[in-house]
Amino acid sequence: MKKAYTLLSLLTLVLAVGGCGGSSRGLSGDVPVFNTVIVSPLGSNPSTLEVDVVHHIPAKANVRTNWPLCDQLAVRDVCIFYNIPSENFQLTLRVETIRNPAGQPVTPNPSPVLIRSYRISFTGCISGVYQFPVGAVLQPDTQRDVTIQPITQDMKRNLLVQVPYVYTDDSGCQTQFNIFSYVGICNGVANLELELVELNSGIVRRINYPVAFRLSDYQSQGDGCRPF
Repeated sequence: MKKAYTLLSLLTLVLAVGGCGGSSRGLSGDVPVFNTVIVSPLGSNPSTLEVDVVHHIPAKANVRTNWPLCDQLAVRDVCIFYNIPSENFQLTLRVETIRNPAGQPVTPNPSPVLIRSYRISFTGCISGVYQFPVGAVLQPDTQRDVTIQPITQDMKRNLLVQVPYVYTDDSGCQTQFNIFSYVGICNGVANLELELVELNSGIVRRINYPVAFRLSDYQSQGDGCRPF
């Protein structure tokens, strides 16, 4: 269980849909429709994302001991190593068949929709624009959870800096190490853009969805290894 932090409140969903590439048939401004189906996001879980940039882990190291001279070395478990965790969120999408006023499908063969890829950029904390393949197919009149990893391990690795860490042993002697860590807390927004393709027509749509996140050097309770 993570230490409690006050997270960003859930952003109001902003939905913008456009078309590009392939066929331009059926484009309709900001209305999220294809020829035969409508795709809409229902929400994300979690609605805001707590992001652990780094987890410090113990390793055996020589430390100074024998206060006040501190002229002896002893092996202790010191939090000088780390790993980089991963966090995902689930975006729920619904696919509905377009129907006429009588409630009948406008076509006898509503099309599946391919989630071809997503692009992600960030407001605050992280620079750059990133694109990742998906390849999931959404069937008509269903809803599906799509797993998104907004902040990759490589992105986190680029955020790490080397900082001093002073270990104090039971006798009071201190030994300084240099470790990699993330300093501070950063609130931001991951701006997700899904590229969708109606398979029967080739029409392309893009749906934008923002997810709030909070970057920090969190500690899992009970792991006993937070150097700061």
